[in-house]
Order: sequence, then structure tokens, then C-alpha cells
Amino acid sequence: MVSILGRLFGRKKAGTNITVTSINLKFMGNSHAIDGMHVSKPEFDIDIPFQNKMGSGLLPEGMKGPKMVVSAIAVAEPFRLVDVSPKLPVEVGFMSKVIFRIKVRAPDMTYEGPLSINFGNEASNNVTISLKKVTLHHKDRDVELEDSAVTSAMQKSQLFCEKIQLYKVVSLGDVVSRIEVSRPFEIVSTDPKLPIKADRKDSYIVSLYMKCPDFSYAGDLDITFS
Repeated sequence: MVSILGRLFGRKKAGTNITVTSINLKFMGNSHAIDGMHVSKPEFDIDIPFQNKMGSGLLPEGMKGPKMVVSAIAVAEPFRLVDVSPKLPVEVGFMSKVIFRIKVRAPDMTYEGPLSINFGNEASNNVTISLKKVTLHHKDRDVELEDSAVTSAMQKSQLFCEKIQLYKVVSLGDVVSRIEVSRPFEIVSTDPKLPIKADRKDSYIVSLYMKCPDFSYAGDLDITFS
């Protein structure tokens, strides 16, 4: 005889009543969501295309972006990772794509909600960038950006973007034909392209695409407009 408590709290067979509302992918602080699915088996597969497009469309002609290395994949509870193909670690070259087939164990309970999957890499491929302040320079003006202190983990030589409002340091009507950043950073592209005319009084924004060093750095970032 099945007890009343057994009827109330008995565990269902894994995967018999699972609705994944979305699959949330994370890599190096970036997030991306894909469609969810209904699960009817204890174990199920997910095919996830991982494409390295870091800096595509932004880099000068002939320059390649950094390779990406995936050395670990973790699945958030209440799901459990069973297997990954191809075997880790996997190096993904610039503008290359790898399709990971991830086998996941469904929880032994009724579940409706997201499934989070985190793609990680070896600490040896990472650097820590700690900017104490960002200062803009133009002619005789020096302006320190507010709330510019930031600490972030990146892959070696990873590209990152800093958006600058020109009016903070450049006068209306001035033309900027050159932008330099302090070492060990390197500027690789701007949007819009140079030369840039500061023709909007309050909202003209330039995006600077820079390459971080292949070693950890703590200090200041100076950006010079001329």
C-alpha cells in the first residue's frame, strides 16, 4: 500500500515533466539566450554552436582577433552535466565555429524554468585588468572620467570597447584625426572611423575598440585626442 505521504512527495521519474523556458549561455562575463525545450527523457542532448567573432567587422584589414579556449563547461542545478563532445579543452580560432553537443541529466522533479550553461577557460589564458581611472587628453584639457574605475577578467589580447562622449574633452567643431591610448593597451579601431568632427554639442559618442595586454595590469588608462 502506498502511503499518503508517498503519494504527495514521491519523486517522479527524471525528465518526465520538465520545461526549459530558455537556455542561458555564459562566457567571460557575456550572456546569450537561446530557445528552451520540453524534456521527456531522463537525459537529453543540446547542440550549441560556439563561434569566435571577437572583433569581426572592427579590425583593420589583415589583423586577426584572438583565439578563444573553452576548457570547462558547467551546468547549473537542478540539472547535471553528463558528457561534452568534442572533449575539452577546445581551441576556437578567429572566425571559426565549434558545435558542442552537451548531454544533460534532467532533475528528478517537476521543473519549469531556465537552464544555465557556463563556458569557462583555464586561468592561464586569462588576465585581470584593473583600471583605477580613465583620463582624456586634448590640447591643454585633461578630464578624468567619472566612475571609470573597473576590474574585469579577460582573455589574453581580448578586444574590449570604451565609449567616450567627445564633448567631455573636445570643443564643438573640432576635428579629431588621431586617437592614442597608453601602454600596455592598443587601439585597433574606432566607430565612427577617423577623422571625426565633434558636431553634436551633447551626445556625440565615439566607440574605441582596444586590445588588452597578454598579462594582468593594474593602473590608469590615458586616451589622447589630436
